[in-house]
Formats: sequence, C-alpha cells, structure tokens
Amino acid sequence: MTDSAELAERSHFLLANARFMTLATSDGTSPWASTVNFVALYRPLRLLYYSLHTAQHSRNVERHPVIAGSIYMTGLAGFGLDGAQFTGRCRVVGPGSLTEYHRAYYELNFPDDDTRSAWLLPEQEFHGAGPRRFYVVEVLHWWLLDIERWLVDKHDQRIAIPIETLAPHPGEPDRSPG
Repeated sequence: MTDSAELAERSHFLLANARFMTLATSDGTSPWASTVNFVALYRPLRLLYYSLHTAQHSRNVERHPVIAGSIYMTGLAGFGLDGAQFTGRCRVVGPGSLTEYHRAYYELNFPDDDTRSAWLLPEQEFHGAGPRRFYVVEVLHWWLLDIERWLVDKHDQRIAIPIETLAPHPGEPDRSPG
C-alpha cells in the first residue's frame, strides 16, 4: 500500500507541474467539459484559472458552482502517467481581490519575467466590460490514480487523499492570495 507521504508528493507534483485541468460543469440539464490553464493556490487548496465570462462553462459556474475536474500528465518517468480527480465549488473573483489573484496567476504560471510580460493581460480585461474573469475552485475532494492497483490487476481505481495533507513543500513560498 502506498504511504500518505508518497501520495501527497504525487499530488504536489501534479499541482506544481500540470498546467491544464478539465472542468465538468452543468447548466442544470446538460453536462459540459472544458480544458483550462490553471495554477494551484494553498491554504486551502484552490485552483485558479481565467476564461471568457460568456463561455459555456463560465455561465454554468454562475448558475451551478459545484464542479468536478481532472488533471493528468503523461510522459512521466516510471509508470508514464499520473492523474487526479477532484470536486469543488467554483466562484468568480470579484473586483475587491482581482489585483491579488491577477498577480498570483501570472507570477505562478509564468515565473520568468520576460515570458510573463509576453502573456500578461491587463486587469481591466477581468472586470466590468472586460471579456474575461478569474475563477477559483475550492477543492473539496481529491483522488489520485491508484497505480499500485493497476499494476496488480489492471483495475482503474482512485485513492482518496485528505485535502489537509496537500500543501506546498516545506520552505517553498506560498504566494497565494488570501
């Protein structure tokens, strides 16, 4: 059985290195899946992304904030892939905390100053008449692919990971907005 420290390490690796997650939302009658670029924030675990506020998944989140999602990476050493699934509540970032989340998203997603400046969109794109919004998913439940089980009998199972065990490595700065 995989120990909790190893599971937390795998989770941290995914959160620090995967750049895209697939969100599952609903308008109340039909499901919708979208892939978005994200960064992880901690204390509590949150996933920050932005999207057009007119996109189907954005409109769904406004009506039904409970979402599910997945994060997968391939081409990894060892087993070759790893992934997580999660559930959570999603909300739009309001104007009062936009500056903090805007800064955190761009600094975490683009640590290099030159790359960041090439991708940086101005804050006014994310409020008022601007076409985009930042969204925060508060992760409520987290599961990892059960690699050990797959290697034994090829059963595609997940292992529940307690949210409180997922945090940045000791000594790693937590640049998460409050």
